[in-house]
Amino acid sequence: MRRSALAVLAGPLAFARAAPVKTGGFVFLVILLTAATQIGGVVVVLCIPVFTWTGRHLGDRKLLLRAGACIGIYACAYLGASLAVIPLAGALGRAPLPCGLVGEVSLKPRTYLTCLLNRHYAALPAGQALQEITNEFSKEFKGARIAYLDAGFPFFGRFPMIPHLSHGDGRKIDLALIYAASAATPSPIGYWGFVQPRPGDPRPCNGTKGWLRWDMAWLQPLLPEVRPDERRTAELVYALARSPGVRRILMEKHLRQRLGLDHPKIRFQGCRAARHDDHIHVEFAAN
Repeated sequence: MRRSALAVLAGPLAFARAAPVKTGGFVFLVILLTAATQIGGVVVVLCIPVFTWTGRHLGDRKLLLRAGACIGIYACAYLGASLAVIPLAGALGRAPLPCGLVGEVSLKPRTYLTCLLNRHYAALPAGQALQEITNEFSKEFKGARIAYLDAGFPFFGRFPMIPHLSHGDGRKIDLALIYAASAATPSPIGYWGFVQPRPGDPRPCNGTKGWLRWDMAWLQPLLPEVRPDERRTAELVYALARSPGVRRILMEKHLRQRLGLDHPKIRFQGCRAARHDDHIHVEFAAN
């Protein structure tokens, strides 16, 4: 019992002397899961005593069996932890956006991976405001459903959500563009399937290279060619802009011009941030 408690407290560093390479890999895994899901790294550390017990009882010769058992244990623990954080996050002012698993909803994730990674949490006022907007939009456009991408993590206002610069406070939510004939976004995760500027469109960042402004030129030919539904996307952006709960909306200049959008809340994010012609970045007011 004492050894298990020490293993949890020390985490993967408890085995540093005996297996430094394995420990380094374990530390990397903890960091990766923490960056991707916020709670995943903590779950791994808490599972160390179970992993150790499993390895001792299955023996070194049954490597695949041990690996499968550890993955299964972690998956169950992670899913349990993901359910457990819902009321805890609610007590701290955040709630998950709907995952669209039950019934007809006006708002759902572009991919269920967003919910699985716990990247679908929003501050309560932000989530409520977005739900009201999408409900009205769905009524106006006969059951149209809006897809969201990344929102925020369950806890901690300053916890970074890689690769985003400003999603830590739970008041920023990325929405997918609406495409013609109710097609899905070109990219399976919603990001990086850019609407390319047309000849004559404004290109304020042309020739600018920034570590966050990825053009993903190699990826674009691999994605299906899908036209954005300009009318419905414009109506969605205007519905967001009219809401008193929305502070501002970030969008590329050429896309704003293409959609005919003119509103003081709709702004250009600048050239030192990610491109915003593959999604709509919505920032909600603090209250």
